[in-house]
Amino acid sequence: MLAGFPPPLASPDRPLPAELADAVSHGYNCRCVARHFGLDPMAYQELPACALSQAEYDALLTEAFAVQTEAKQLAATRDVAGAQQAYARMRQLAQQLDRVSLEVAAVSDLAAVCYSAGDLRNARQCAEAVLGVFAVSAAAVVHFGQYAELRMIEGSREVAERVLISLSTEEGDLARARQLLADQRRRAAFRKAAEPGQFPREQLDPHGADELELRVLEVRVQVAAGDPAGARDAIDEILTGLERISDVDEVRGQAASLQAMARAERARIRQAGGEEADATADLLRLNARHEGPAAAKFAIGLAETRALDGDLPGAMAEIVKARDELAAAGVTGDVAEASYALGALLLLAGDAAQARDQFEHAGKLWAANGDTPGARRLASALARCAAAEGDWISAEEHVARLRAAARESGEWLECLRADYLSATIGYHRGENPRAVLDLLLPVALAAQEYRFAFASAQARTAWANSVAGPATELLMVLLTQLGETRLTAELIERACAAGAYPEDRSLNLTGALPALAPPVDDRQLPLAALGSVTSSLPLRLAPPPGLRWSPSSPMELDGWSRLAAERYGCRSAPGTVETWPAADAGRETFILRYADAGHTYLSWRTTSDLDTVHTHPIDAALVETARGLLAEASPTPREGEPVGDAVRRSLDAFGSFAAEQRLARVLALNLLPADLVARLRRATRPLLRIQPSPALAAVPWGLLALPDRRPDHVLDADEVDTCFESDTRVLDLADVSLLAPAGIPRREPAPAGPPVYLLDPRIPGQSAFGALGSVLGRQNGASPLIRHLDAQLAAGPVRPAAARGLDLVRRTDTDRRRLAGLLAEPCSRLVFAGHVSRIQDVHGAQTALHLSCSADLPGTAAPIGAHRPFTAADLALSEVDMPARVALIGCASASDFGLPEPFGVLLAAVASGAGLVAATVWALPTSAAAPGADPMAELIIAVDTALAGADPVAGLCAWQRTRLARWRERPEPARSPVFWAALTCLDATDDGKTWVR
Repeated sequence: MLAGFPPPLASPDRPLPAELADAVSHGYNCRCVARHFGLDPMAYQELPACALSQAEYDALLTEAFAVQTEAKQLAATRDVAGAQQAYARMRQLAQQLDRVSLEVAAVSDLAAVCYSAGDLRNARQCAEAVLGVFAVSAAAVVHFGQYAELRMIEGSREVAERVLISLSTEEGDLARARQLLADQRRRAAFRKAAEPGQFPREQLDPHGADELELRVLEVRVQVAAGDPAGARDAIDEILTGLERISDVDEVRGQAASLQAMARAERARIRQAGGEEADATADLLRLNARHEGPAAAKFAIGLAETRALDGDLPGAMAEIVKARDELAAAGVTGDVAEASYALGALLLLAGDAAQARDQFEHAGKLWAANGDTPGARRLASALARCAAAEGDWISAEEHVARLRAAARESGEWLECLRADYLSATIGYHRGENPRAVLDLLLPVALAAQEYRFAFASAQARTAWANSVAGPATELLMVLLTQLGETRLTAELIERACAAGAYPEDRSLNLTGALPALAPPVDDRQLPLAALGSVTSSLPLRLAPPPGLRWSPSSPMELDGWSRLAAERYGCRSAPGTVETWPAADAGRETFILRYADAGHTYLSWRTTSDLDTVHTHPIDAALVETARGLLAEASPTPREGEPVGDAVRRSLDAFGSFAAEQRLARVLALNLLPADLVARLRRATRPLLRIQPSPALAAVPWGLLALPDRRPDHVLDADEVDTCFESDTRVLDLADVSLLAPAGIPRREPAPAGPPVYLLDPRIPGQSAFGALGSVLGRQNGASPLIRHLDAQLAAGPVRPAAARGLDLVRRTDTDRRRLAGLLAEPCSRLVFAGHVSRIQDVHGAQTALHLSCSADLPGTAAPIGAHRPFTAADLALSEVDMPARVALIGCASASDFGLPEPFGVLLAAVASGAGLVAATVWALPTSAAAPGADPMAELIIAVDTALAGADPVAGLCAWQRTRLARWRERPEPARSPVFWAALTCLDATDDGKTWVR
């Protein structure tokens, strides 16, 4: 009697394969089959299954399938202990039935259960066992012609291989992970190309669910390979694909499981990238859709977010509660994660001893589970605990283990983190500074370069805050101590080079509307209404190209960069650009660059002697003093502050000449070193080219007073005036302009032609007296600005075409499409006066001009009621070419420099062809703040006149000197620097660079 499988159609036509010689079970009752065909049964072993009747066989088989269903349900709820018991019973039934296919299914599922529980050792053993058995079973299947059985065990091999893909990824064996992924795709393609009916429908992946699972695994490989940007983009595409099949009955359960898997992966990527709010949203969804241990796993991530908000006790209690639930379910891997998270919070709270206990508990579980990456994390955590307690010997021992494990893994990011921790401990321990420098400098360079791998500004900022920033801060302190002036200056210039968005002019301003975020509630508009940019901008920040120090000297950092590439695999962008502007004939040009790295660091040199550089650290406390004074004096509203209150506060701060002079003196004492001041005094009308750091973006540099002597101690406020004998300002001695970052791409400007005016555009849905209302107020034919515009019309054509100056203000048709059309023709200059705003974020692309754009026009910003702001992202992505000279007169239009990623409308204009951009460093009060005067019109006229002249920088500085003279003569509100000192020029016309990324 032959129970179970239907008998093969024909006798085996060849001898027993060698693979089956020592096998107890072949997935087939081989001895019975041999007897069935009259073969010699001695070559085959007889098993208990030979004695089963068909009814007994069917009953056991039915039970086996029921147990498998139960096991899968238990695994889905993360009841690991229950699932393991069910799979053990399934294996017993499989052995009674002599069904290797059932046992392999149980073992492959067990591999997945063990992996999800963090039991990596057993997960690997189970997965490798499946692959080992598969070879024997496949030989038996072929020998006896039972190909239906082969299709059953092939599914188990796929499950086991996917576990091995994850394990190989975590252990740094990315080559094997990629090979297993390729093998799975190759076999899937083979099945689909086979004759119809050869494979069951579920193995043909008709809806693409299996491929989407492979893509999730591929995302993990991308992250491990150092491509978080690609992984972040891919996971969103995967979730979109899963959404399309989520309602298909055939794969509904699989799609739901994969959605949870993909969202959990996205949450990890977002957390690593600093997108805490979005990561929390993912975790909240996952937590709400699961119960028991599954929900507890996500509760750990939510607790860590809670800690970031300042609730350490509540976060710790939440982790302990989750850990207890996970321990009861036998999910030891998640228990280890909970202990590690608890240790991290305790270390943050300053309790290194208890933190160590938690880390060691996690380490024991990782060791028991064979979790190699966990062992590296343990070494890092214990090193930080030892360092916190000043136990440098133990810290070094842990770091040595960490570095050895990182190098063995081959993951360069792990090596970078290990080397950074080693350098940090070495520095605080007092090791040889040169030895620390040799280790730290390549780490800092690689960390800075790696920031550009992230797709989002939040992720780049998080990486900078957690790794690149601290490494650079420590490096700058070390270089200052060692007196490495040139390396310090080069690092400042490297930091100031910034980065820009690649040339991808893909947004057609006349095209279809892309998918956008929901409209903003226009009942809660601040000073300049902020259009929220979609979370996934089609822009990625590119690293700056290589830099050149001077015509006679390359960068000393070049050798260190090559070492960083050798150690950590990072690569710099191709090409080289100069870091200095061309000299202005007949006068000296000073180049000043400020960079924030804990303290703020200044480097300055002149175009007459590029190879002699001066560097100065400016204590963070002094910078904060300067920022506080500027925040008090600036009319830019603080968070929640009404516009009118901000303007009154600013006018009060500048309420008298003495108050304004005190501000100018304190700023100068804090920000201008003595050697620079002395050199400025000896020069003849020099040109100052300044690139401020984010902390100093709002400084009105021309207004700063030049001290006559430097204090030999930290000054009290009452002693400031003792350093000054006169009221000499920077503006009295020099012309001042901003310096464009070297990394911002340039291209040739549009051809010259008539000027283009966008003056006080009417914004759809906004009242003239509202937050986005008129900046010029009511104009008439006798107004100074209108008379100026009439004179321009008399001198030649302007655009848009107008019969009189009054027709150029408060137009309703100056939207982004009209702008694109106006700038498509030859143009000498663009003058915009209106509202400029930015999201309170780190993304320069979110700064925006408010044109007459309706909400139905294409763009990257969400509408504000009936209006869509025109963002820097829109400008960078569109085909608009800017003229050589541009004026952006609006609220803090030069705020690009106040962001860690300075690529707002100011620098987007440079990247689009503008060589010179006039802008303002703080919000401009309208003329309504100065009854009886029109300072806004005076400023627009001055800017337009200067842009039409031969030397706009000199022209604007000369005009500001006249305003300063008037202020000194009679310091009244209408003459206050509040209205004119914020004006500055970013000049890229003489820097000798024309390059397109």
